[in-house]
Amino acid sequence: MIKKILFFLIIFLLLFAMLSWSFNALGIIDIKATAVQIVNRIPILKNYLTTQSELTALQNQVQALNEQVAAKEQEIASLQTEITTLQEELQSKDDQIARLQNDYDNLTDNQESREDKLTQVANIYRQMEANSAAAVIQELDPDYAVEVLRRLKEKEAAAILQAMPQDQAADYISRLGLE
Repeated sequence: MIKKILFFLIIFLLLFAMLSWSFNALGIIDIKATAVQIVNRIPILKNYLTTQSELTALQNQVQALNEQVAAKEQEIASLQTEITTLQEELQSKDDQIARLQNDYDNLTDNQESREDKLTQVANIYRQMEANSAAAVIQELDPDYAVEVLRRLKEKEAAAILQAMPQDQAADYISRLGLE
């Protein structure tokens, strides 16, 4: 029994829908406008109905939001490019710092090595007699000779300078800053 009722109900709804569509197609009844009027009369359903002006306003809001999203995406892309550039600059600076640190370490090692060698040479001259040391120092580059004399004790340097000709001893003394 229920099956028969459901069957007739479905047939009735189909016939009603076909008749409504036919009237709408012939221009006798505007189904959409009529449906809107009926829904507007029912208070509960009225809240869920969207008018064309509301729909247009919502579409405009969506379009504005899409434009904002596109602008933000473009800004993000620009910032990402800037970040990449800054990261490359930072890497370049890090590489430069590493090279400079390496150069500094090499110079420090060379300076320490030079200092050690000068100390060894000064120790050799300490072991020599003043006349012999003076003769050898006179043959050295004047700047190198002054560095060696700086590493000697005052008495040792004085003895060596005393054994040199006066003009050369005066030059070394002025270079040592002892005048």
